[in-house]
Amino acid sequence: MNPPPERSVLMPSPIRAVIFDMDGVLIDSEPVYLGMQARNLQTKYPWVTLESMYPTVGMSSQEYPRFMARLCRVPFTPEFEKELMQADENEPIHFPEILRPEARPMLEQLRAMGLQLALASSSPMSNIRQVLSECGLMEFFPVIVSGEQFEASKPDPEIYLHTMARLGRRPEECLIVEDSTYGVQAGAAAGGLVAALRDERFPFDQSRAQLHIESLSEVPALAACGGKKIRAAFFDVDGTLISGGSHKMPATLPAALDALRKNGVALLLSTGRHLLEIEEENLLPGLHFDGAAYMNGQLCEWKGRPVVQNLISPEELASLHAYLDRTGHSCIFLERDQMYANKVDDRLIAGQAQVGTAIPPLRSLDGLEQREIYQLIPYVTAEEEPELLAAMPDCKTLRWGNAVVDLTTKAGGKEKGIRALCEAMGISVEETIAFGDGANDRKMLEMAGIGVAMGNALEEVKQSADYITDIVEEDGLAKALHHFCLI
Repeated sequence: MNPPPERSVLMPSPIRAVIFDMDGVLIDSEPVYLGMQARNLQTKYPWVTLESMYPTVGMSSQEYPRFMARLCRVPFTPEFEKELMQADENEPIHFPEILRPEARPMLEQLRAMGLQLALASSSPMSNIRQVLSECGLMEFFPVIVSGEQFEASKPDPEIYLHTMARLGRRPEECLIVEDSTYGVQAGAAAGGLVAALRDERFPFDQSRAQLHIESLSEVPALAACGGKKIRAAFFDVDGTLISGGSHKMPATLPAALDALRKNGVALLLSTGRHLLEIEEENLLPGLHFDGAAYMNGQLCEWKGRPVVQNLISPEELASLHAYLDRTGHSCIFLERDQMYANKVDDRLIAGQAQVGTAIPPLRSLDGLEQREIYQLIPYVTAEEEPELLAAMPDCKTLRWGNAVVDLTTKAGGKEKGIRALCEAMGISVEETIAFGDGANDRKMLEMAGIGVAMGNALEEVKQSADYITDIVEEDGLAKALHHFCLI
């Protein structure tokens, strides 16, 4: 087995601490509290409805009784405050029953990741400690802060600024998990990265949250990914999904990709290859993808629909025709539904052997100018390349062998294909993770929200990545997905 890479994380995650609200986040208490209060108050104040109490969600223990006095249309007095407390005591709550089932596994995972944990709740300290004690969560929170410690609690940011200070962390190092309008506003005002737990039962305004989650189980991935919510993953093929040349697929790969998809991440290819090569050579048996950037981004598809189609112009093809007639070099031509070569020579044989792909069929150059060509693979050396580019000034090359390059339009490139696919999916490039190893992957890794270089990647590719995983043969891809808590 190969040793782990000497350099693993190049860009450390900025998230060093996770701060949780309690009510509505760790425990699903808000419907219980509101329902209990409404039932007890309606006998004396029949105009009090559940909906009219929605604004109390997230209020501090100081502000809540004053709001309720106004709602009940009575003066705020010690007697009224006592009446509210007695209403709560009439229906004791068994907190373990309303603990979110994913809370404890999530906290255990965050602790195993070495992150600092804190709780900052508007509830009284006695209530916080009761909940944590009954639910067996006290061990996870060395720092506990209550809204009653401050003159003004949420939406005032002081509770979070104080918690950050106790943790010894800057706001940008803290992920805050909230749900209510006030809580989200407080976290955002404190400068933290706020992840709002969606709850359609209440009319919360979560617009100031940078992130939105459906479950607490998403929090470890957010923290591991530096606050990025990954919604799409792009994979190179050779040297990433399969071994270069031998095309061997790691045994762990199908299950890892299946788990990634089940976690809501779209799976897409980003490859220099043509779809025909992948299918005819059976390079990815049993794997299914939601979309792809084929031929270095010259042809991109999402859910079977074309998103990008970059064709080499007739003028460029005419120049190429003349160049090949003059030099006698071999070249492979990639159309949408077929690929072929003009001739077979030693260079082409060696190049195809390098990538483990069969020799394509032959076709005459007659009428080349009228064909729809997406990508070319000219077999030229570095010394011969300038003459080729001079003949085709609107194109660019990317070398992958001593005597072979990929040639595309200047509008092509994996990174440009990914950007177009993200637009089609309605997501930002910051919400992507990309994996690669070759020279044509470098810009892709730089552009993605998280760029992962395989352990077998070129050194220049590793320098452009955010993270370096193990080699493809040692389950590098699955290990990286585990590292970022995406599976």
